[in-house]
Parts: sequence; structure tokens; C-alpha cells
Amino acid sequence: MRKWLRITLITGGIFVGLIVLLFLGMTWYIHANKAAFLKQITSQMNGRLNGNITIADMEPSLLKSFPNVSIGLKKVVLQDSLWQQHHHALLDVDYIFVRVNTLSLLRKHIDITDISLQNGTIYLYTDTTGYSNTYVLQAKSSGEKNGNTKDANIKRLMLENISFVIDNKQKLKLFHLDVKRLDGRLNNNDSSMQFIMLSDILAKDFAFNTNKGSYLKDKELQLNLSLYFNKRTKILQIPQQEIRIDHHPILIGGQFTFGEKPPAFRLKINANQVLLQDAASWLSPNINTKLSNIALRKPLDAEADLEGHMKYRDTPRVLITWKTTNNVLVSTMGEWTNCHFTGRFNNEVIAGQGHNDENSAVNIFQLGATLGGIPLKADAIRVVNLKQPLLHGHFRSQFALTNLNNASQTGPILFKDGNANADLYYTGPVLKDDNTASSLQGNVQVQKGAFTYIPRNLSFHNANATLRFTGQDLVLDDIHIQTDKSSLQMDGIVKNLLNFYFTTPDKIELNWTIRSPLVDLNEFKSFLTSRQKAKLSPSQQKAKMTRVSRQLDVVLENSNVKMQVQLDKVIYQHFIAQGVKAALALTKTDILLNQITLQHAGGSMQLAGSVHQQGNNNTFQLNTTINNVQINQLFYAFDNFGLSSLKSENLRGNVSAKASIKGNILDNGTLAKNALFGTVSFNIKKGELLNFGPLADIGNIAFRRRRLDSITFENLSNTLQVEGNKIIIPQMRIASSAINIDVNGVYGINTSTNINLDVPLRNPAKDSAITDKEERRKRSNKGIVLHLRAVSEKDGKVKIKLGKGKSEE
Repeated sequence: MRKWLRITLITGGIFVGLIVLLFLGMTWYIHANKAAFLKQITSQMNGRLNGNITIADMEPSLLKSFPNVSIGLKKVVLQDSLWQQHHHALLDVDYIFVRVNTLSLLRKHIDITDISLQNGTIYLYTDTTGYSNTYVLQAKSSGEKNGNTKDANIKRLMLENISFVIDNKQKLKLFHLDVKRLDGRLNNNDSSMQFIMLSDILAKDFAFNTNKGSYLKDKELQLNLSLYFNKRTKILQIPQQEIRIDHHPILIGGQFTFGEKPPAFRLKINANQVLLQDAASWLSPNINTKLSNIALRKPLDAEADLEGHMKYRDTPRVLITWKTTNNVLVSTMGEWTNCHFTGRFNNEVIAGQGHNDENSAVNIFQLGATLGGIPLKADAIRVVNLKQPLLHGHFRSQFALTNLNNASQTGPILFKDGNANADLYYTGPVLKDDNTASSLQGNVQVQKGAFTYIPRNLSFHNANATLRFTGQDLVLDDIHIQTDKSSLQMDGIVKNLLNFYFTTPDKIELNWTIRSPLVDLNEFKSFLTSRQKAKLSPSQQKAKMTRVSRQLDVVLENSNVKMQVQLDKVIYQHFIAQGVKAALALTKTDILLNQITLQHAGGSMQLAGSVHQQGNNNTFQLNTTINNVQINQLFYAFDNFGLSSLKSENLRGNVSAKASIKGNILDNGTLAKNALFGTVSFNIKKGELLNFGPLADIGNIAFRRRRLDSITFENLSNTLQVEGNKIIIPQMRIASSAINIDVNGVYGINTSTNINLDVPLRNPAKDSAITDKEERRKRSNKGIVLHLRAVSEKDGKVKIKLGKGKSEE
């Protein structure tokens, strides 16, 4: 081995040995003087504080901060004089490691440079009277200081598993931070301090007003901050820098002004590409719950400004702005896709009126979105008074009506063609359970629409309309609509539509005025049946209806309709009427015919009644007056009223009648068999019976020389009782040109006919010159009178037989 290498190794070994001996000696020295050093540390602390600090034990840690020495202090507790009352020690930690200057130990003086706290609590407590345990941190007056004490020059502070609490019962403030790790470095001079901090913290509470709840509740904070404190101005400055909340990076900056009473603060927070629900969860519950009514599926860029004072019952002023593009907004109305807008939350709308829900607002600017395929634009949407929030918005849209099929998905109307242009101003509640009245103003123009109303299977085309919203009401102006055979012009109004739409749809009433040159009622037979549900494809069955669309089906089913109708011509099966004027009403289960007048078959008719919808079989009640109507056309129009032997081709003449009947009508619009009940009073003038079968049967028995295939009569009156499958005929005389007949009995519509016929053989022509009716009747009964019976045979046909029936028949 070379000589220079051997000398180097020997010298190095001696140097290492000296260092070992030095540290062993220092360890022995510290242990030997532990009591003195512990007393010095305690004395130095108590000399600066107005409280009582206790240290359970002390041990050296020579290797931890070489070449200096770290002293470990075990179970360090700092208490104020009233600790026995509130039990909140300002400091209570298991370990405090204090780094001291090695040379100061040789002078038996502790020069502290670094402090590390592990496992414990720092609790700054203020009771409701304003007393605070922080008074122990106030330096003693110079007369009270120990002459041997000297200010510690602490340059580094480290915390590990420390719970830091500021609990101010008087001002309702609570800040509770669980510090998992904090490494702070302090650069101190006469005018300022710089504190650089790297930390990992769980924010348990961050409440400026405990009645309002906590900001950053249970959020993880990764703070890499550089703070500046000006000793002269007492301002703590936080330059804008990045921190992380629940691992999401945000920028934060601001300042705390401790020179003011109460201390003021201002914070600015920027968060890019953060989910709204995440950002809202950083705020206090009273704000978070309001923002929770707005759900966005994609991130947005947000910026928050908080400004306030650390004083009793103070709520900071909060201003939050955000912007987003191509987002999805989820609301009770459905999903708003392709959203782009900017927004702002402000809890001080009117300066000086406080930072509270009543003085708060949410604004959305330049909204562009698609709601169920319908493009919407809104220059400004505003939600005010967040205690009972109301939304104000101006919405505009132009779209094809077929887009509404996507919006409603499984709604009651299927659009096939047409366009709409909407310009609406809306004011209404935001919360689901808020029944505050809504207001909608503006117009919706519909052009060349075509659609099918699914519950009634009715199709319409060439629809043009103006829908005017006037607050609570909907006015329908100049509506033109067509079916295959009918054409309608309509005007209408719905009172209190918005007030009742979601709450009590059965109170909604639509008043219509309807005019038409032609209406074919055969196209509207579906109103006689129950409303049908739409037949949906499997994909449609899985789709969810929006609240508005779902409620539209409920409204159409439960609302009431009143109609004033003027129709030039109406067709229903064989019935044709002109000049129809009607007052009708439609409810969920009934069609009410309040008043109908019309011209038919050369005369007029008046009707009133109702139809009760029960599905396939619908009951009705009808009162009608008929004036001078041609009887053959009347019978033809109503399918001979169910009679088989007396038909329209057998009758001529004009009839006037009054009827009060009830019965059943099938869903195809035909009368149910044997279902009519009521009375019919009639008067037939200038009547004629043509080829009437029962008269031909009489002619086979007698009067073969008289023409019974065509007989006339001047006047015929009676009141018939209709009882299902039979018609009761009271005594009446048929005085005709060829024969006189006295009739009474029961006519069975299908069977059981039993009618008594008294037929004088005297020819009525012989008495035609007699003007006195009573005398003419007496003359007609002179001579032979045939007593006949019209009865039903087994085959159901009516046969004329000789012989008078039993009196009870």
C-alpha cells in the first residue's frame, strides 16, 4: 500500500472516531443535563406565554438533524387558566421534536430553529362570552420576562397527524382541519414573514357561519402554498397558486387582513374542467342544495370569489361564474343536450341587503341547447330568491313538429309534418314541491302541421295555429285544421293552464268556438269509446317520458272542454243536417249536449242530453223536439229506429215530435238493440203509407177493391211508450183515404207483437164531405167492423189474424 493512501485512511479513521466520540459525548452531556435543558425549554416557553406548558420528558436525537441536535419533547400540553371549565387545551401533542443549535448546548442555552409536532391537537377556542384560550400566546410584558430568555428563531414547522381547530362559539365559526402532513418553512425578517407550506389535509369543517353549514366539508386538500405576512399592515397574502381539492387541481389566491376589526378576507378560486356537482359540494349546504337542482353531466370551467369578515354571523359574499360547451343539462323537463352557456351565482343581488338566500340569484347567459330534438335559445335565464327560487327566462326556438316526437317519446300526439316557431317568456318555480303559480307569455306559431291524436286514433293535416300565452292562460287564435272529410276553424282559451297543469288537471277547462263548412261525425266516432293508450315499440316502452309530456297525457284525459259550435253541414251515417248550432261539453267520461239546434229534412230539430262513455257500450239520455221534418228522411237518417216492418220507403209526410229517451250506443256509433226507453209524442201531417206489409195483409182479408198499397191521411197523433224491445201504442185512430183503423197494443221490435186493429168496412170516401170530425168518426163506425190482431209468429214475422185480443193485451 502506498504511503499517502495509508496516511489518508488513518487520518480519516481518526476523524470519524473523533466525530463518534463527540456525539457520544454530546449524548452523555444532554442526558447528564436533561433536567437543566428541560427546565430551560419550559422556562423559555413559559417566559413568552401567558399560560402553563408542561413537558413530560425529553430525549436527544443526534442523527436526525446532523450536525445540529434534535430534542424530542414527549406529551407537551399548553393550557390556559380556564381549562378546567372548557377542557380545550390550546396544544396537546404526543411528540414535539425541536431542532437546536449544537454550540448553544455547550453554552447551556437552547437556540430553537425547527419544530415538528406529531399526533395531537391544536385547539383555538372562544366561548360565547368572547373569552379565548389564545390569550396564552400573548407575550408577557418586559418586566415579567425572565432575564435569561431569548426569542427563538424558528425557521421550520412540521406537523404530522395534527388536528387543528378554530372553534368560535361567539361568532358561530368552526374551522377543523385534520393535518395528515405539513412541512412549512418560515423566512422571517423585521417587516415580513414568508411561509412555504407543503401539506396533505382533510377539511372536516370550514364554516364561516355554522348555521349555514360548512364549505369544503370532508374534502381532501393537497396544499403547496407560499404565504406572505406583512408585520406592519398585518395582511396575510396568498398569491394565486395551485392546490388540489379531492385531487382536482384548482388555483387559489387571496388575502386575510388581520389589522382590521373584525379581520377581513378575500379568496379567489379557479377550477377548470370540474363537474358541477363536485364544485357545488365544495360550497356550504345552503348554496349546494340550490345548485343541486341543476345537473350537468360534463365538466365546466368555474371561478369563485369569496369576500367577507371573520365576525359573528357573517356570511361571505359569494360570486361564482362558470362556462361550458357541448354539455348535457338534466332537469325535470328532460335532458338538454348540446348545451353551451355561461352562468353566474351571486348571493348579493342588491348591495347592502345581505348575503342570504332571499338576496341570491343564479343566472345563465346565451344558452343554446337541444331539448328532445328541439333547438332552444335563451339570451338570459335567471333564478332569484333561492329560499323559494323562481326561474325567469326568455326562450326562442324554430323546429320541425316531428322533433316533438323525440321530446315526448311516448306522448299522446304523434307529429308527421309541419313547423313551429316559439318566442316565450317563462316565470315559475324551480323546486318540485313548490306550488307557486307559473307565468308564460309569448307566442307559438304552427304552420302546415300534420299529426295523429293517439288516444282517439284521429289524424289531422294542414294545421295552422297561433298559440298565445298570456301569463296563466292560453289563447288559441285562428286555428285551421282538416281531416280527410272535415274542415274546422277554431278559437279557444284555457284559463289558469299553468296553475293547474301539474297540480289539478281536472280543473283545466278549454273553451272552444268552432266553425266549419262541413263536419263528418263518422270520423269522430272514437269519442264514443274510452281513450286508448298508444301501442309502443319495445324501444319506446323503455324510453322515459319527460315530466311535461307525461303530464300532457294526464291533462288531455282529465281536463274539460266547452264548445260553441256553428257548422254549415254535418254528416253522421245517413243523417245530414244544416245550420247546426250547438253548445257542447266534454269531460273525462261524458259528452254533454247542452243545446243543439239544426235543420234537417225540410224542418228543424232541437236536442239536449248526454252520453256517458263506458267503452264498448255507452249510455245516453236525449230530449229532442222535431218540427215539420219529412218523416221518410228522418227514418232513413236513423236506420228506421230499429224497426223491421216499418221503413223509410213506407212513409211520406211531415212529422213534429217530442221525445225523451235513453239508451245505449255502441262504440261504432250504432244503437244497441232493444236498449231504448222513454216516450215519443208525434204528429204526422199529410202522411202517406206506401206498400206497408201489415196493410197488405188486411187487404187480403177485406177491401180488395181499395188501394191499400198507397193510403194517405191528414193528421196522425199519439204518444208512444218505448220499453226496450217493445213499443206500447195507446188507443189511436188512423184515418186514411182508403181505410180507418183503431189501433192499440204492443209492437215487439223482434217478437211479441200483439196489436188490436178495429177496421170499419165503411169506405171513408163516403164520408169525405162531412167536415165535423166527431160526426165523421161516428159515421165511420156504422156497419160492420172487423176485429183483427197483428201478432208475431214463431218465425218472428207479424201476421194479421181475425179475432179480438184479450182485454189485458
